[in-house]
Amino acid sequence: MYQNDEEFEGAEVNTPVGSFRAGRSRGWGPGDGEEDEEYRRVRRRVRRVIRFYKHLTTAVTTLLLLLVLDIVTGVKGWWVHWVAIVWGIILFIHFLNVFAFDALLGREAEKRMIERELGKRQGGRV
Repeated sequence: MYQNDEEFEGAEVNTPVGSFRAGRSRGWGPGDGEEDEEYRRVRRRVRRVIRFYKHLTTAVTTLLLLLVLDIVTGVKGWWVHWVAIVWGIILFIHFLNVFAFDALLGREAEKRMIERELGKRQGGRV
C-alpha cells in the first residue's frame, strides 16, 4: 500500500477496513535547516490555497443542488438566494484571508510580531 517503507518511522496499524500509519516519513521535503523551514512555509501556503478552492467547489456544487431543489419544489418565492448571499460573504472573507490579508494577518505577520516582541524583551533586559 505504501510506496517506500524504508522512508517511514513509526507504527502501522492494519485493520480489515484499511490501514494507517502513525509516525513520520522521511524524504518528502528538502534537508534540514532553513530550506526545510522554507519548504514547510510553502507547503502551508499551498494547503491554504487548496482549501479555498475546495471550499469554492463545495459552495458552487451545493448552491446548484439547492437551486435545483428550489425550482423543483416550486415553493412560492425564492429562498436559495439567501443561502447564496451568506455563503458568498463567507467565501469572500475566506478569499481575502488566503490571498489578500495573508501578509497582514497570516503566519508571516505573526512571525514578524513575535520577532519584534522578542527584540523588545531582549532590549529591555540588556
